[in-house]
Amino acid sequence: MNAGAAIAAIQARAARFRAGDRSPDGRKLALVVEGGALRGVCSAGGVVALEDLRLTDVFDHVYGTSAGVMNASYFVAGQARLGIRIYYEDMNRRSIVNPWRLWRILDLDRLFERAVMGNKRLDVEAVLASRSKLFIATLEMATGAGRLFDAQALASPEKLLRALQAATAAPLLYRGRVDVDGLRCMDAGMVNAFPVEDAIAAGCTDLLVLLTRPVGYRRRPAGRLMRWLFNRLHAAGNPKLARTVAVRHEADARQRDLAFGRAPLPPGVNLATICTDDDERVGRLTRDRRLLRAGALAFGRKTLRAFGADAQGWSLA
Repeated sequence: MNAGAAIAAIQARAARFRAGDRSPDGRKLALVVEGGALRGVCSAGGVVALEDLRLTDVFDHVYGTSAGVMNASYFVAGQARLGIRIYYEDMNRRSIVNPWRLWRILDLDRLFERAVMGNKRLDVEAVLASRSKLFIATLEMATGAGRLFDAQALASPEKLLRALQAATAAPLLYRGRVDVDGLRCMDAGMVNAFPVEDAIAAGCTDLLVLLTRPVGYRRRPAGRLMRWLFNRLHAAGNPKLARTVAVRHEADARQRDLAFGRAPLPPGVNLATICTDDDERVGRLTRDRRLLRAGALAFGRKTLRAFGADAQGWSLA
């Protein structure tokens, strides 16, 4: 994996940028961010740490899936410390996430209206103008295939926000319709939990991957009940989409094997992965503010240590 080489490449570019040298260095740096609904607070802690390390503009490509793409968006806009507060000030409210509201466990429309376009407004113009190209992972429902949207190519704040909403429209949790450029899309977690393969295919040479699952995690095949619910709620009459949930564990295993060095990387590619620990207590629907903040703090401090920075006194305050 050459994790040390990936970290060194990021640090070297950051040092050159701070010295005023922005000449090409022959490397293509990528940040890849996993989400997972409220579990995304962990990788959000990671991007806050990266922002504190003044690494906001060093990555050429930034990729995110599900809540991870929201973390990535606030990061490239220079608003990581604002974005992370959505988890423990907005998403932890019963009006936004309610496991007993079966018809809409996640009220994504209210979340965007209240937070992303409201009291924690994402600076979409800063995202569009960012040096880093932001790639938004979605699942195209008609084909059952993953689709990446280039945020800057979307060109307008309205289309960017629509793509972000589609990317966070988690199956079973949200049943609304989200169209992006005429395509009906949803959260890509089942087909592309974190777009490390896309980053490598795009020619990225040094990758930093922030994962909200531990090193030993393996996604299980979807059970009969889940397949039935998904097919009934999202894939009725669409066998391509139905197959997506049936084989979701295969795509997930392939990405994780790359991230943890269990599968070979192409020559010249370096990759460093930071992940949660086995005893991480933040789950997909965790709403306890203390647990959310603790998960973010632990991940942020781990990120700082990976870059050789002092993590002891670091906080989200």
